[in-house]
Amino acid sequence: MQKLFLFAALLPAVQTLTAQNATTSAPVLKEGRVIYERKIDMYRRLEDESARAMIPQYNTSKAELDFTGDISIYKNIKEEEDIRDHAGDDGNGRVLIKMGGADDQTYKEPATGKMIQQKELGPRKYIIEDTLPKSNWHLDEGARTIRGYACKKASTTNRQGMPITAWYTENIQSSSGPELFGGLPGLILELNVNDGEIVYFAIDILSKDFDKTIVKAPSEGKKISGAEYRKMMEEQFGVKPGGGPTIRIIRN
Repeated sequence: MQKLFLFAALLPAVQTLTAQNATTSAPVLKEGRVIYERKIDMYRRLEDESARAMIPQYNTSKAELDFTGDISIYKNIKEEEDIRDHAGDDGNGRVLIKMGGADDQTYKEPATGKMIQQKELGPRKYIIEDTLPKSNWHLDEGARTIRGYACKKASTTNRQGMPITAWYTENIQSSSGPELFGGLPGLILELNVNDGEIVYFAIDILSKDFDKTIVKAPSEGKKISGAEYRKMMEEQFGVKPGGGPTIRIIRN
């Protein structure tokens, strides 16, 4: 009986030690690169059933986030074939899906509140200097592991009132994340916008031989203000840029 009691008393300590080892298996990082897969449910933004029939429901692409501390730059990863227009034709018209620019980049500097974006719009590129938006995060209960990193849960809403859920790790010491998102006590490894409409998920985390000199603001393009860019987007395409990728649906 005494041996049984001793085993029962030690069991919680063994379980605690095992849990600690599980959460510290991934290295603590202050700089590096995260590769995200971005998956967009196109049907959530496309109500026309005939148009839905001509495109796949999900659009999947990749992006990278290079960071050193809280300073970061987020950019799209070009595929071998840089095709950003997906079209179908049933004899009655053509649907084009525009997923922003292949050379779009977002540089974030939280300490100064500065954000510099490079946006590709048609044949032209623009450099937009603006204030980095802040999210009012609520730190929630919950834990999971992503790419070997113990993650905590947080939630907020964007400017359109859509719910956003983030999973971040304090073992990667950067307050950044995909697109314009960030401001948490660790790097965001998964982000879910509007209950699955847009999902970003870290598929690789790299730190070996990382060249931190690549974390710098983009400079290729005509400089305009954030207000000028938003006005141009509304006038030309009727869309208001938010925290996610710009999606333009055109039917000929």
